[in-house]
Amino acid sequence: MKKILEGLLFFVGWMLSPFTWWNDTFINIPLSYLVASVIFYIVPIQFKYLLIGTYWFTNIVGIWLVYSKARSLILSSKNRLNAIGGLVLVILVYTFIMLYLDSKGKLIPFFDLFKHNVAH
Repeated sequence: MKKILEGLLFFVGWMLSPFTWWNDTFINIPLSYLVASVIFYIVPIQFKYLLIGTYWFTNIVGIWLVYSKARSLILSSKNRLNAIGGLVLVILVYTFIMLYLDSKGKLIPFFDLFKHNVAH
């Protein structure tokens, strides 16, 4: 049972981490967008900060889960600094895209999309 739980936690970490090109695009950003949209109506913080915060949080949790479950593999990797640099670069690129979309007025909470479309 312990091996199954560890495997499941590793899988969840892999899905949340930016270790492949599709994780952020199809998992982290949509998940962060939905969570930030819900929190936006509870906590009076600008949406862009909620989105970026939840996005970074999902990445950090994912990387931590993968690291904690596969520590021996990661520590033995010769290219770990290059991998870490690549991960940070991807996270920063998506963060700047979010900030750019916000500056153009295109970054709005999910539930406001319906209000926005009805008003126009």
